Amino acid sequence: MRFPVTLKTLIDGKIQARSIGTVAGEVTVVGSTRDEALERARNEIRYRIELCPCSTVAEDFVELEVQDAAPSAWRGSVF
Repeated sequence: MRFPVTLKTLIDGKIQARSIGTVAGEVTVVGSTRDEALERARNEIRYRIELCPCSTVAEDFVELEVQDAAPSAWRGSVF
């Protein structure tokens, strides 16, 4: 099953992976590297679509369609 994932570099240099609008609901994870963020997103999606811990979703069942977020000058609110 294919899941769209958008990658964004955060202000602290970490990578955010976000997937919305799928049967898994909204998934947002952060990793130190691009690969770590994608692996965490894949694991979280697989966890959410399992019916129970005893059912298994194959490793290759979750296919990520990766897209990089457009660069933005906006960096969030400053308090």
